[in-house]
Amino acid sequence: MPSEIVSLNIGGIAWKGWTEVNITRAVDAVSGSFEVSLVDRWGDDMQALPIAASMPVSIQTVASGSSSAQPDELIRGYIDTVKPSFGATDHKISIGGRDASADLVDCAAVHRPGEWKGLSCLRLAEILAAPFGVAVRCLGNAGAAIPVHKIEPGETAWECLDRALRQRELLAMPDGKGGILLNAIGTGRATTALIQGQNILSASADFDAKGRFSEYRVLAQNKGTDSEHGDKAAAVLGIAQDPTVGRFRPHVITGESPKDAATANRRAAWEASVRAGRSVSVDVTVQGWRQGDGTLWPLGVMCRVTIPYLFIDQDLMIGKVTHKLGSGGTTTSLTLRSPLAYAQEFEKHIKTGKGGKGGEGDLLKGAVELSKDEQAKILAGKK
Repeated sequence: MPSEIVSLNIGGIAWKGWTEVNITRAVDAVSGSFEVSLVDRWGDDMQALPIAASMPVSIQTVASGSSSAQPDELIRGYIDTVKPSFGATDHKISIGGRDASADLVDCAAVHRPGEWKGLSCLRLAEILAAPFGVAVRCLGNAGAAIPVHKIEPGETAWECLDRALRQRELLAMPDGKGGILLNAIGTGRATTALIQGQNILSASADFDAKGRFSEYRVLAQNKGTDSEHGDKAAAVLGIAQDPTVGRFRPHVITGESPKDAATANRRAAWEASVRAGRSVSVDVTVQGWRQGDGTLWPLGVMCRVTIPYLFIDQDLMIGKVTHKLGSGGTTTSLTLRSPLAYAQEFEKHIKTGKGGKGGEGDLLKGAVELSKDEQAKILAGKK
């Protein structure tokens, strides 16, 4: 028996008994999505379930055997696709959809006057989401007001909001109720650690160094001033190093907005930091949909990950959560990365972090250092 009872609530009717369920939420997707299907042996006189695309839907789940527990809501939005089918021995219906916040992703930003001054990201999000009936909340500080922000021709509501969020290092995540939750990168902690040999069914890591370079050079120009003119203004250079990349691999960035030397250096440091964070991702599958305290696995929080086989023992951020129910049982797939991978504004202070093997921010560095250490032990006959 599955450890979760999942229901689609449509027009006051709770449809249950789904044989395949996938519900996905991610920190870089403002809307959650779902796919459910049901295969059954129906009589010849039966019809497909009376479910149609564009219907409003709520996806809820409750742990089986917990009669007093209130259901947890994972999706509140609309059905995008319905695919009924039948064969000689069975009937099938597959349904897919997204949170109500998906309308911000799909639809154009249509507002008058379309330009705002001195608005916080929270207020801007509320204005852009209001026509779609999407609620917005912010955990913590929404940051300083943005001096001027306007809609670019043809962009969607989400594209307009995302440009503002990047300036304040905020993420917009689905809140499970059709709304948007604004939060800082890596805020909060999971209550359950992920530990090899205890609660991890399977795990894999993707160490990819193709996008990393030993040196980052930002070539820019700046408006001349009394203190900075001539070559200093016409040929601004910012440089940052990535010591984890051991061989000569330079990367040059050109053609961006005017910068002085200090800003160019920060831009180079941001590039090195974000590319380091994005060079490694870890995928972990655990049994069930819930942590040890009974709560669903959260999104956008820090989690201790200890997987000696993959050279990982440090805090990582849960960037994606996929709840699955099917022939393989009830499981949750988690994608974890360094929070550096989600840094969005190079003007901000770059936090490299400390602790763990090679530093909390750079998994590849930790893996390289550990690999060299283990190789030395083997060569010395100690292993």
